[in-house]
Amino acid sequence: MPCLCLRVTTVTAVTTKKEREEKAMSYLVLHMDKFKKDAIRGIQSHNRRERESHSNPDIDYSRSAGNYDLYESASGNYTQAIQNRIDDLLMVKAVRKDAVHMCGLIVSSDKSFFTRIGKDETRRFFEEVAAYLTDFVGKENVISAMVHMDEKTPHMHFLHVTSDGRLSANSIYTRASLKKLQTDLPIYLQSRGFDIQRGVEQKPGAAKKHLDTREFKQQQEALNRLILESEEFAQSSRQIIDALEQREEELKKSLKEYERQA
Repeated sequence: MPCLCLRVTTVTAVTTKKEREEKAMSYLVLHMDKFKKDAIRGIQSHNRRERESHSNPDIDYSRSAGNYDLYESASGNYTQAIQNRIDDLLMVKAVRKDAVHMCGLIVSSDKSFFTRIGKDETRRFFEEVAAYLTDFVGKENVISAMVHMDEKTPHMHFLHVTSDGRLSANSIYTRASLKKLQTDLPIYLQSRGFDIQRGVEQKPGAAKKHLDTREFKQQQEALNRLILESEEFAQSSRQIIDALEQREEELKKSLKEYERQA
């Protein structure tokens, strides 16, 4: 009697070397922001974890002790540190109220990159980034190089005053200079032993490539929360100042009335 056998064929998906390399490839995330005077206090509060943020649920405060500042002369008072630098610059013109008092660069990569290299190499990665950016802006202009290890993806907030003596970000961060920084920094990090690539340049309206990963979306959401937090703090500070100014006016009127009656 003939044997009826079921022949099972197993098909194994084979990935090419190029596909494996692309899957494991990590890109540098580099984001620049400009901050006016009203936002400085909120940025300090966020970076130094001076109070719990209700707008950023990604922060795990039980891990905040693992954060570290890689600028040895970092000040606990950003506003005072910036003012000290303004005084050193001996600026001829008065500082405008809407002037850019501080620039910030947020540097990171995807979460898997930091998982692969481990804790010690993660610190060395940010040390190399801080060293490069310090040379880029001038050590005398650095305010802080805070690394946050208590959020979903490690990242560094590199804060500095502009180096042109005019509190203007336009000269140091032109489109061309930012593009060059985004190219040169990964090359430098590669020379220091890190397998990281330049982020893919995105044109307006173009489909995002590695930038649509879940990690980068989380990074963008964190950035938006940081900006919102700063704006909320600035608004709160403005309300306090307005209340104090109103109280001062009331006291002046009371004093004049007292002097008139005396």
